[in-house]
Amino acid sequence: MRNLNTTHALSYLAEHIGAKIIGDETLTITGLCTLENSIPHNITFIRSESKETAQRSLAQLPPDVAVIVPESIAPTIPPPKGVSVLVVQESYSAFLNLIPLFFAEESPTLGIHPTAYIDPTASIGEGASIGPFVYIAPRCSIGKNVTMHGHSRLYEDVTLGDGVTLYGGVSIRHGTRIKDRVTIHDNTVIGADGFGYTPDPKLGLRKVPQLGIVIIESDVEIGANSCVDRGAFGPTVIGRGVKIDNLCQIGHNTMVGNFSIVCGGSAIGGSTKVGDGVIVGGKAGIADHVTISSGVRIGGGSAVLSSLKEAGDYIGYPAIKASEWRRMQVSIRNLNRAGRKK
Repeated sequence: MRNLNTTHALSYLAEHIGAKIIGDETLTITGLCTLENSIPHNITFIRSESKETAQRSLAQLPPDVAVIVPESIAPTIPPPKGVSVLVVQESYSAFLNLIPLFFAEESPTLGIHPTAYIDPTASIGEGASIGPFVYIAPRCSIGKNVTMHGHSRLYEDVTLGDGVTLYGGVSIRHGTRIKDRVTIHDNTVIGADGFGYTPDPKLGLRKVPQLGIVIIESDVEIGANSCVDRGAFGPTVIGRGVKIDNLCQIGHNTMVGNFSIVCGGSAIGGSTKVGDGVIVGGKAGIADHVTISSGVRIGGGSAVLSSLKEAGDYIGYPAIKASEWRRMQVSIRNLNRAGRKK
């Protein structure tokens, strides 16, 4: 994003996010910062701590810093001299609402770069930005206001909805259907062959043809260097609003429910069904042909080997309910202490 190099009075920012000010309303704010690396005339936030911890955090700030805090931990005593506090219902969302006042999205250059190749049978919607060395194969359909950065590639019969952004080196394999406002980051591959082989007495391993496609619903974002494989015979489906981090693997015929999150380095096996609002922690692995119910949260590094049928938190190898896992850890530590006493 591009820094707008703007300056705003604290009173204006408070009005913008509906905050109550404790401190200097005339303080000028020139940017955003973190709590740990606070800069004078910048604004930061405290998310969810105890009142005592919040008070200690405020005490460590330099003068002329503004801090957004939630009502639940609003200071009961005046903040340190020179520190101004904005009290809101939820501090993180309020902080995010200030970003457009200081930063703006980079505007892509409209039009088609002369080094791009577009097959004559492909259709391009209005407002497209097609970067250098982009390749668009036969019968592709591209919606309005699509941005394709350099070296991105569409294979045959790909459909992109309106407002799609593909960053450098993204490959979208044949037949993939991507709906509106999807963002895919550098070097990710959508629709490569699923990992399908079967033993064969003559060949050793015979490749199973991967005849399905990938369907990505609207408002999905997929990080860099991730892979979503095409289905073997039916589709692989990524639901609406799903967020997939970097270095993730989604196996063939998997279905990921709406507004689920898959954190970095995770892998989901083929033909697995993931419900709505599921969170998969970093480096977690989910076996193939299992079902993950809506509302499940899987701890980082866990291995899910069987279906999780109830919403809630799971962790471990194999993943079990987090409450049970914590009791097991306490028991193991107690066994260790008992062994040392002997």
